[in-house]
Amino acid sequence: MSNGKVRVKINVKGVEIEIEASPSEIKEAISNVIKSMEELGLSIYEEEKREFYAATCKEAVENLWKEGWFEKPRRLSEVYEELSRRGYNFDRSAISHALASLAKEGILTRIGRERRYQYIQKIPYTVSSK
Repeated sequence: MSNGKVRVKINVKGVEIEIEASPSEIKEAISNVIKSMEELGLSIYEEEKREFYAATCKEAVENLWKEGWFEKPRRLSEVYEELSRRGYNFDRSAISHALASLAKEGILTRIGRERRYQYIQKIPYTVSSK
């Protein structure tokens, strides 16, 4: 700090910005930087990364199907791990029930034998344009 000025370094999404101003002007300087970034179409706020939100276990599993995640056979443990990785905390019995329900509805096919089932999409998800 020289001559009563304050130096502030801000790192926004990998871009480092350095501002030097008097304490009474620093807030206005930061506001101007934010305004300039927004005018350029750059946001300083974190964007939501999740592409889907599911309120129920069945909806979460159905969203995996919509993404094509069941194009290859998946075991219950794989589905559990994928949902956990995405931040969901459903127990294995709830996931098992959702998988069985989607198999019964004809969305997924269950192959294998009891306690060793694998699930694969019966039909791919398509978006209809009505």
